[in-house]
Amino acid sequence: MKKTISFRLFFTVLWRSICQVFCFIGKLFGYKDESTYAKVVWRISATCLTALLALFTFCVLYAFVTEAIIPKWTEFRIQKYAWENTYISNRIVFQQNYWEKESRIYDKAAKKVLLKDVDWVVTSSDNDSLAVFAQAGKRGYLDRFTGEVRIPAVYSRAWIFSEGLAAVEKDGKLLFIDHTGKTVIDKSLEVHHEMSAYVFHDGYCLIKNPIDGKIGLIDRKGDWALMPEYLDVRKVDSLWIVEKGNGEEAILDNGMKTILPFAKADYSVTDEAIFATLQDHTICRYSLKGELVDNSYITYVEPITYQTDKLYYGTVKKYDEEGNVESEVIDTEPYYTQAVARCRRYQAEYGWYGLMSSEGVVITPPAYCTITAIDKDLYLCQDEEGHGVLLNSKGKRIESR
Repeated sequence: MKKTISFRLFFTVLWRSICQVFCFIGKLFGYKDESTYAKVVWRISATCLTALLALFTFCVLYAFVTEAIIPKWTEFRIQKYAWENTYISNRIVFQQNYWEKESRIYDKAAKKVLLKDVDWVVTSSDNDSLAVFAQAGKRGYLDRFTGEVRIPAVYSRAWIFSEGLAAVEKDGKLLFIDHTGKTVIDKSLEVHHEMSAYVFHDGYCLIKNPIDGKIGLIDRKGDWALMPEYLDVRKVDSLWIVEKGNGEEAILDNGMKTILPFAKADYSVTDEAIFATLQDHTICRYSLKGELVDNSYITYVEPITYQTDKLYYGTVKKYDEEGNVESEVIDTEPYYTQAVARCRRYQAEYGWYGLMSSEGVVITPPAYCTITAIDKDLYLCQDEEGHGVLLNSKGKRIESR
């Protein structure tokens, strides 16, 4: 029957063996086993040698684990898990290794590193073949499908390609280049610190004046299609909304022709119409060509209820599994009945209401944040600050007594 050798048994046998060796050596020098001195010397010597042997064994194991086991295991873990992939195309990826603080462009099909020490890569939304990358504080462009650098990283700032052109900053100037890196627009423009991107949409690019922050549009030749005179310029579908500093807005088509002139209104554009929200919260609806369709556009209408003096007792019903009434208990507390007021409440701009007759005639403009019916022909209308007035069903103010 096999006997299991424990850790304790192993070192006990080892220690006794070392003691016997020292006993043998001691006898050669004239020491005798019976003497107390010899036993103490041998045991101390054996204990020290055992400790040294254990320390040596630990050092050998530590060196083996740290020099052989851990590096191999760590290398496997890094190669398999540490690279975070961002796909540039089907086979080309931007990889970041947070363990080693490395980044690179990698061809997964060829299993080949194409470019090292890349800070970041950004591709265009229209799937342009060139992607902008950053390396050593500079920007350049690489081919998304091959990973090859097409335009070296020589620019202090660069943006994605849009409609075949890309904006870059070099020597403090804003330039536009083509896919070969050739400058096609150089109009002594400067980059504004608040502009997040310079891209073309339907042949135009937003440009902000670095002096006063006003916005304009340039065309693909670099000429001003819209001078930088506006507080805001935004594209919605095929139209442009431009805003002046005094709060007036206008609608322009893609040829910069006026569809709706400047007015104190907030314009919004959908696929079918243009909506103008005026200062009194009414909404006018226009066609996409600027023709007036409705001068009082209403989003919804609802009835208003008020509390009467009549009381009623409600009941609580209990149903069985088949939906039949098993029992019905009358409430102990009565409720006031509700009745429908004569006027309706309509909404134009979101959160702003007005009174409308049951026949659909607008009685008041949508100048109130809340409208509450007090009686059949009496309404409490309040503004955004909570100030209210009492109106009747004809919109006339009722003075409180």
